[in-house]
Amino acid sequence: MELINIKMEYYGRIVTNEQANELQGVFFDADTFFNFVPDINGIYFLFLSQQDEADLLNNEYAYLLEIPLSLYVPPID
Repeated sequence: MELINIKMEYYGRIVTNEQANELQGVFFDADTFFNFVPDINGIYFLFLSQQDEADLLNNEYAYLLEIPLSLYVPPID
């Protein structure tokens, strides 16, 4: 049996430590909150679904959508 190694690439928006600390756990709609994830270097990323992006378009957090997508490298376990 041959094992296949599939490399997955993930992209998210890089935020500052201050942004991550300020917004972590804050709800941006009735049932969705911000959850920032550190990468291998401890840099915080924001991952949003298409629905999340649509929900952010017309609220005070829309500025986060202006952050370009960057490659996320997860921490090594």
